[in-house]
Amino acid sequence: MQESAQVSSTLHFGICQYSTMFSCRMCSESPFQWLAGGNRQSAGAGGRKSGARNATPLSTSQRNEATFVARTEDEMKAVIRQWEQYAHPRSREFFASPEMLEEVLTQLVKGIDRGADPILGPDEKCVYWYGDVTKEDMQAAIRMVKPGETVESVTYVNRVLAFIFATDDSFELLMRLPKEPLKMGCGDQLCVHLAHISLSV
Repeated sequence: MQESAQVSSTLHFGICQYSTMFSCRMCSESPFQWLAGGNRQSAGAGGRKSGARNATPLSTSQRNEATFVARTEDEMKAVIRQWEQYAHPRSREFFASPEMLEEVLTQLVKGIDRGADPILGPDEKCVYWYGDVTKEDMQAAIRMVKPGETVESVTYVNRVLAFIFATDDSFELLMRLPKEPLKMGCGDQLCVHLAHISLSV
């Protein structure tokens, strides 16, 4: 499937610039529980060291690991500073300190090619994930210890991105979906572009 292909149920995300906390009804109920949806145990994800990146990728993925170029430390810091400006207040409420949010954003930046941006990049271009993936179904994932917890869990990247950056209207619609990896409208589950997240079940 071409990178530019979009299905009718794809949700186009606007970058959130709201200053008030949880202005929609759905967000005021359980936004934090939504992020927890679809969690896997730590053993359920594989990464570069575990060898899961050598597993057979999704048949529809156009990702080419040979083309991956990591950002430098300075480049990562610059991208994180830029992304932090667009983080929704719900994420700042969820992560107990700016450092915790920065740690999650750092994990996200490390798994994305230096020439790609899932938040501010062009909508027509897929942004592929090169970090950890779940062993069973090859979904993009990161490991994180959520506030108030002591056990590390594995959370789907597209859910983390939507939680941090989606507008209230978009997030309200996503909260109605099953607690699973969000479907990508481009048809490639290793794409993590915010604008490609679909409303289809």
